[in-house]
Amino acid sequence: MKLEEVIIEFHKLGLPEIKGREIELPLDLNKAITVIGLRRTGKTYLLYQTIEKLINRGVDISEIFYINFEDERLEGISSEHLSEIVQLYRKYNPNSKIMYLFLDEIQAVEGWEKFVRRLLERRNVRLFITGSSSRFLSGEIATTLRGRSISYRLFPLSFWEFLEFGGEQFTGTLIEDERGRIKANLEEYLEFGGFPEIVNCTNLSHRNLKVRILQEYLDLIVYKDLVERYGVGKTGAMKALIRVIVKNFANRISIKRLYELTGARLSKTALYQYFSYLEDIGFVIPVRKFTYSEIKSLRSIPKMYIVDNGFPTIYGMEDMGRRMENMVAIELFRKRYYEEPSEEIHYYIGKGDKEVDFVLSKSGQVKELIQVSYDISEPSTKDREVKALIQASEETECEHLTVITWDYERKETVEGKEIRFMPLWKWLIEAR
Repeated sequence: MKLEEVIIEFHKLGLPEIKGREIELPLDLNKAITVIGLRRTGKTYLLYQTIEKLINRGVDISEIFYINFEDERLEGISSEHLSEIVQLYRKYNPNSKIMYLFLDEIQAVEGWEKFVRRLLERRNVRLFITGSSSRFLSGEIATTLRGRSISYRLFPLSFWEFLEFGGEQFTGTLIEDERGRIKANLEEYLEFGGFPEIVNCTNLSHRNLKVRILQEYLDLIVYKDLVERYGVGKTGAMKALIRVIVKNFANRISIKRLYELTGARLSKTALYQYFSYLEDIGFVIPVRKFTYSEIKSLRSIPKMYIVDNGFPTIYGMEDMGRRMENMVAIELFRKRYYEEPSEEIHYYIGKGDKEVDFVLSKSGQVKELIQVSYDISEPSTKDREVKALIQASEETECEHLTVITWDYERKETVEGKEIRFMPLWKWLIEAR
């Protein structure tokens, strides 16, 4: 066991180059700050970002212990070895009043929960832990740590983060050249998504190579997350379910229909179970119909959104309108998890099957109605989108109406209601 070597190596090598994320973790809570999310979303670098802030605040790096439990030198570590961390901390920091511990991928250690709980109960500690979402569900953590934790779900890069990771910087009023560059970046972002590795690798000029990396991520999710955590035996059936969900992203689709499209490889009971696994780990994000009856909403057919726009590319999906809608959904949920945990997100279906893509509400009051439409140059398309907004506005008494487009921008008044038309790139930047 080379626990001390791993700790000292971090102190000697220091932090790698860090590109900041929008989410910020609290620095001064005597709780377990937990970060969950799919693999490759950048959880480790969020820890590095937090460490950098502590150092900038005057904490010496020797007072900060960072340990990645997926380091092969720590293979075989058990909960019995974790107390050595406290001993080593006091060896190198005998006079420190606060312990700063960053425990990365701690789910690799069986029984880690008791160690963390003991630390929180008996010591003045700033504790940050991460784990892949399949092994590290926030509800389970809250139960295990008895209210001594706060969980944050990390998503792939937002569009603003995507621009910054790619070295793009835009300030003040944009000129047409800059708008052109933003749109080119947005097309890339819509097609290949926001996993940091893909954005960081500037040599990935060949489309097929990016698709291969996304396929590798999908395999990691299936085999490392779903199979290891849930003991999924029918991996072929799980892959078929993922394929059907991804190919039907940004659409309403029932479990019954999923059963039909997967060729009945699973019983309906097993299908419900497999779908719940994908929802648990945050791969699929179902959105329910807006209604003032919570029971009716829960029983409604969900619209299926995927956590990253790169996954539909694996299966050759090219529908720009659905890609835009999925991107808006991801951004809305990112904002909810990062900033507005009490905000609810639904879709609306009214008389005549008039549909509004997103209904944002808080404490039972609708705050905003959002439509997403790639091209509204066709009068019939624009008329359909606007009429649905007007109907939903009258039913929900909401006056904040938005249509997100590819490049149309204007404010218009229809039937006494102001509607804001916004290009997707501008909406994504303003949403940060």
